[in-house]
Amino acid sequence: MKSKINIILVLISITGICNTYAQRGEWVNQVIVVNSGKFESGPNYQDYVTVQAYDPVLKTVKVFDTIYTQSAQDVVIDGHFAYVAAQDSIIKYDIDNYQRVAAIADSGMANLCLYNNKLIVSKQYPIKRFFVEVLDETLSLVHFVEGISGDCGGISADGNSIYVAVNHGWLGTEGRLAVISTDTWTLTKEINFGADAVGICNLYNYDGGIFSINKTPLGHESIGSLTVYNISSGYYSNKTLDYLVGDGAGIDNNLLYLKINEGIGSYNLDTQTIVDPAIVPDPGSASRIYILSARVDYLNNRLYLNIGTRLVNGFGVITSLTGDSITSFPEGISADCIAIDYRTPVGIQVKGTIEMSFSLWPNPVDDLLSVKFNGSVLSSRELSVIDLTGRIIYEKRFINGEKSLTISCENFPAGIYFISLKTDNGITTKKFFKK
Repeated sequence: MKSKINIILVLISITGICNTYAQRGEWVNQVIVVNSGKFESGPNYQDYVTVQAYDPVLKTVKVFDTIYTQSAQDVVIDGHFAYVAAQDSIIKYDIDNYQRVAAIADSGMANLCLYNNKLIVSKQYPIKRFFVEVLDETLSLVHFVEGISGDCGGISADGNSIYVAVNHGWLGTEGRLAVISTDTWTLTKEINFGADAVGICNLYNYDGGIFSINKTPLGHESIGSLTVYNISSGYYSNKTLDYLVGDGAGIDNNLLYLKINEGIGSYNLDTQTIVDPAIVPDPGSASRIYILSARVDYLNNRLYLNIGTRLVNGFGVITSLTGDSITSFPEGISADCIAIDYRTPVGIQVKGTIEMSFSLWPNPVDDLLSVKFNGSVLSSRELSVIDLTGRIIYEKRFINGEKSLTISCENFPAGIYFISLKTDNGITTKKFFKK
């Protein structure tokens, strides 16, 4: 019988995690968790933000830094660097040696996104004007984005556009989507999804669309929604869900995993229907025990869940994508942020993040994979498709002018592949899935 997670998971014994070094080549090196600590309403604080690393092979936890502030908002990883937004600061870490690389004072942070060696930061109260800023790799300010109408949340990217959820804070009455040009770092447009998208938070890029999770507003016990915005046509549609909807955990193939009724459920992005509303049931919200944050490990088909009460130390739990309990590990108070440190095989060079100088779709792909080159035309390009053994199975050389191509994947075996684009500016690598 399938064993699903519940409140007694705190007593789970530590069991082995098989195949963390995935047979497909890429592997999970570690999981970074940021603990906000206990809420303290006044000075003479005694509890602060802590940053920890969980090693899924050794099953060890290392708390490697304390940030002397009162809450954490987000953490993202690029190669062996992690960026943490914590109330009044942003800190960059080298997560191979757990040392700080850079740190800046800032305020009003909401979410982070890495794009083409830039760190995009969305802002919220007490910010009143520039709700998105762009930093470089040293955390120096590069651009402010003007014209966004209010508090922002989740960030995604496609091609030469950045998409930002505009929620206007906890008193917001509608959801909006800001579209920012990465050529000029200016606001292109702001699309009003209306009252059905109130609570807009996380954004996900899937199959030519931007999907937003719209959290259930305060006072509404069982109504949330998802919105899909078609990038090419500009049309959008809202899908109301008769559930309590919370933050997203990520995508595996065509399934979006998100908080549903205080547990974790799944949503089919192709059919736009709930698949399973209770893969992981509510761990005990009636007793103020919550899933504080969660992330999908798409390599090993697992969920990482951070569970706690916001008053005492919590625990991380690992389950399969069907809810089977695997193991657990200790965490601090209010483990609000989590990111998975994926590493790629030796010989595959990765520079930057998911959205750089080209985009591809659909992903996963059955047959034809479309590749679009973004930004200015480079003087020369070399594109290769590489399997997980490092073998080149397709390659093409470009001269000036070509902006797109189509690759037939019909005869590729199912699995993970890398597209490597070599240009005058270096090498960019992306991953795609063949069904």
